[in-house]
Amino acid sequence: MVKNTVTVTDEIGFHARTASLFAKKAGSFASTVQVTYNDKTINGKSMLAIMTLGVKSNATVEVSADGEDESEALQALIEFVQNNFNS
Repeated sequence: MVKNTVTVTDEIGFHARTASLFAKKAGSFASTVQVTYNDKTINGKSMLAIMTLGVKSNATVEVSADGEDESEALQALIEFVQNNFNS
């Protein structure tokens, strides 16, 4: 398992659009992806689960990946958030 933290800089945070984009990107990897915020850990491949975290702009979340492509998944997802959910 690999994990890292990233700050969500989108002006609204994780909302419907960004949660959907993140879940879609996470779903493109074989590894299990999880997002942790305020001691709550959820499935990073679920848009609805991501939205339940209530992540606001400039909040820091922990992203973890576990599986055969975990390093690639983690790096891609961290960069995706850092690039404000643009590929």
